Amino acid sequence: MSENISSQLKKSFLFRGLPEEALTAVAQKVSARNLAEGDVLMRKGEAGNSLFMVDDGWFKIVTQDASGGELIINKTGPGETIGEMALLDQAPRSATVVAISPAKVFELKQDAFQEILNQRPDVALALIRGFSSRLRFSTTYIQKAIDWSQKIAAGDYGFIENTQQILKGSESDDDKATQLLSAFFQMVRSVKAREDDLKQQLEKLTLEIDEARRKQEFEDLTSTDFYANLKEQAKQLRAKRMASENEE
Repeated sequence: MSENISSQLKKSFLFRGLPEEALTAVAQKVSARNLAEGDVLMRKGEAGNSLFMVDDGWFKIVTQDASGGELIINKTGPGETIGEMALLDQAPRSATVVAISPAKVFELKQDAFQEILNQRPDVALALIRGFSSRLRFSTTYIQKAIDWSQKIAAGDYGFIENTQQILKGSESDDDKATQLLSAFFQMVRSVKAREDDLKQQLEKLTLEIDEARRKQEFEDLTSTDFYANLKEQAKQLRAKRMASENEE
């Protein structure tokens, strides 16, 4: 069993490139776990007493936004590791992880994890590489969010139409960040829709105000003595002209 797990661990980003004896040492400490779509692997706020290596399937890493809605902050799949932060800093889980497909993970408990780190410096170095990769992705994510926020502030929504749907298996940090900012897309589309609606309402209101102003100006003009006298004079002129035509 451990030999089969060892071969699977070779696919993990965290343990990729480790010698066979290191993989065997890790394989002897882990246990397999299967999940169905929708199963929760861990919840935000729980004590972190194990890390998980994804062997098959996909997970979403979520938290809540200010209004209590779900905010997807990452997606992870085969070869990636989940939950190692809590094992290192002893803090509660920072996010909830939910399977978005049938999945299989390998679980490594806290005590076994510490034992391996103490005995295998090469595993510790692999863990550092994993954190470095996560940091690079976070930098890409933040840069993209800032760039789009600045465009919105300038009234430029063109980037929305130019953004393609990214497949969940994409390995590009830029593509992955784009996909994970889907909630941001929805917010921007909503802002743009409200802005367009307000512009239409403003144009309609402007026309109504102009029409009301012209009507009021006309009423003001026709209610003056000057207009009344002018109207009376015009009436008298028409009467004289008709009388003159009758005499001829």
